[in-house]
Amino acid sequence: AVLLANSARARAALQGRDYVIPDDVKALATATLRGVDGYTYTARMLAWGAGQALSGGLQASGVLGPVAAFGLPRLIEGNREAGLELVVD
Repeated sequence: AVLLANSARARAALQGRDYVIPDDVKALATATLRGVDGYTYTARMLAWGAGQALSGGLQASGVLGPVAAFGLPRLIEGNREAGLELVVD
């Protein structure tokens, strides 16, 4: 919810407003994730992440979030491989 609120504020600012309107939130809340059950997805992503790490696919080391560790394009592809699909309505 906090990320959605911050994104809505950023969208409003890009449109020259210092306030959020309902359309800002609606425009950001239309994406749906569809795919395998949560347990299967988690197992596949853990396996994918381990495989990436073993093959030298990490972009940095230490305490990192997934985007910093793998890069967004590679992470998106990993999610696809794990069976997750982004549907934008």
